[in-house]
Amino acid sequence: MARRVAPMFEAQSIAVVGASARPGSFGARLAQATLSGGFKGQISFVTARGGEILGRESFTSVRELDHVPDVVVLGLGAANLEGALCEAIEKRARSAVIFDSCHGLTASGRPLLESLKAIAREADIPVCGGSGMGFINTRTGAVASFYPAGHLKPGGISLIAHSGSVFTVLGMNDPRYRFDLMVSPGQEIGATIDEYIAYAASRDTTKAIAVFMESARNPKGLIDSFRLARSRGVPVVVCKVGRTEESARLARSHTGALVGSNEAYSAVFEECGAIAVDTVDELLNTALLCSFGRKPGSGGAGLVTDSGGLREMQIDLASKSRTPLARFSEATRAALRAALPPQLEPSNPLDCAADLTDEFAKVFERGMRVLAAAPEVSMLGLEADLRDDYIYEERLLALAKALPTLTEKPCFLFTSFGQTNNRRLGEELADLGVPCLNGAAAMMAAVREFQAWADRSTQATELACEPADEALLARWEARLASPMDEFSSLDLLHAFGLQTARSMICETAEALRDAAARLGFPLAIKTAQVGIDHKSDVRGVILNISDELALDAAYADLSRRLGPRVIVQKMVEKGVELAFGCVVDPDFGPLVTVSPGGTLVELFEGREFALAPFGPAKAEAMIRRLKVSRLIDGVRGDAPCDMKAAARALSVFSRACAALGASISEVDINPVVVTTTAALAVDALIVARHASARPDIKDRQDNHRLS
Repeated sequence: MARRVAPMFEAQSIAVVGASARPGSFGARLAQATLSGGFKGQISFVTARGGEILGRESFTSVRELDHVPDVVVLGLGAANLEGALCEAIEKRARSAVIFDSCHGLTASGRPLLESLKAIAREADIPVCGGSGMGFINTRTGAVASFYPAGHLKPGGISLIAHSGSVFTVLGMNDPRYRFDLMVSPGQEIGATIDEYIAYAASRDTTKAIAVFMESARNPKGLIDSFRLARSRGVPVVVCKVGRTEESARLARSHTGALVGSNEAYSAVFEECGAIAVDTVDELLNTALLCSFGRKPGSGGAGLVTDSGGLREMQIDLASKSRTPLARFSEATRAALRAALPPQLEPSNPLDCAADLTDEFAKVFERGMRVLAAAPEVSMLGLEADLRDDYIYEERLLALAKALPTLTEKPCFLFTSFGQTNNRRLGEELADLGVPCLNGAAAMMAAVREFQAWADRSTQATELACEPADEALLARWEARLASPMDEFSSLDLLHAFGLQTARSMICETAEALRDAAARLGFPLAIKTAQVGIDHKSDVRGVILNISDELALDAAYADLSRRLGPRVIVQKMVEKGVELAFGCVVDPDFGPLVTVSPGGTLVELFEGREFALAPFGPAKAEAMIRRLKVSRLIDGVRGDAPCDMKAAARALSVFSRACAALGASISEVDINPVVVTTTAALAVDALIVARHASARPDIKDRQDNHRLS
């Protein structure tokens, strides 16, 4: 996967088709950009007119080249692209770049984009674009773009952006952001975004990957690329757009991308250890903090500032944004008390602004050294009033420059004001390995995400879930050829290992009385008539039936109004109600959800998503992220419910969904009652993907599930 696109970035020769000597033309701009990076390999200009371009004699065709080009850059319009790509392939070119949006039809009436993809696929040639800005390798100076790159300094970030404008806005704007690679895949004619991520992750010079994406055309490849990056310790920061209906529609019209469900992508990012952000500011600031090759240990950030007021603002912001700031140990507090003037409190953030004496800067240095030695501090940040137009204390600037020598932990300079005038200073610090982050909120977000990534990367991975029994799977796949009702849905879940409420199907009062004798009171009865999926909406559920007289009355009511077929269940012990669900995402497969269930959904918000299958540890982490989990742990004297049982149930459910993913469309279990000793599924409905008809209601009278 990673090596397919290697010919682009490791190119020794570039042929530029459509280059021009005419000033102001796109071809001239393209030719100038190709030369701007100082590429040491061979650059050949190709134009139908021939002649000299920027002091180089051009060729009239790729066929005239005396070598096989590693990259053919096609700076042509739609009318000429098909023939030019075929000519490059005939020359055995190893890769190609297309900028055009590729709209319109070929001479044969086929959509041009479709034709180009087919050509690239048949030749197995990686093609970057169309509707993109190409790529830049800052280390070799290879520029396959019409934007000049001579000003770019190599760094640790590989930027991969579907959007060409994001490629230029982020890549060409501020010199503090340093890039290893920059690429704009656009419509992914001959290489998908996962291939670029995997290649970047394989490079020792890439320390962080920043991805601006609209969609994954190869979902499995995306997961594999994220996992490769995680295995190599390379953070991947992703800004995924197309999360609303309107932005998804625009993404389809922009690059032809089908963006998939936001929940599924979020689950993929978490599963694979990628860092999800919402804005391009967060994207680059987080990537910047991650890009200097240092990884935070356990704990939280230690911040030193020059303002008591900003310290208080940062404390508030850290609490609101859930940014982990280190909790100083008593040893660290004692060391700070010994190092600082008595009027300075050993807090985090640490305000080191004392009296304006010769000791002023030394207080900052002593404070930073104490934090650098504190095991609970995972990374260090320094704030001081340092700007391009004013340095109020030169020794603080020297301290900022020396941060990497004080500690091996990640370290950075930050300012609370997002519009601080420090562009030149940021560039100077980047040369010394010190990221400079502007804006307290941006800094907090970057710290939070970097720390969370580091914490996840040290957690033990759960063992892979065992596959389902083949005979069991075959039996239920065959059953899913027909629609499922509540009883058959609970039966399936029970067969796959989920504890369910003891239930029986009845169609007469006599059968119901017999079931009651076997189950024991109290009972619940629910309509099981075909076509009634939402029983509460038709008053089809009667609970807490305590004796046979009440049972007869309840059945008489249900059978008269809704029909004779009912489910009778043993009432379960009181507990906390959850809801489990599953939808099959077209890109990533079964997506499992857990949320408050029953009436608790009206009191507690929240829903957690994960790709199936997963183990009990991940299941418990999902449940604990819900506010309703506090009820499971016990509140106001209530005995705690069995959290481990709830986690096991969710994990078992995820394995069932993964095993049956090809046969199901949706699953809903509501409620799952978590008691002091168990977690029981009480009501469920499985929507089969290819069901041909409603189930036959003439089930045998002895249909039951008593375990």
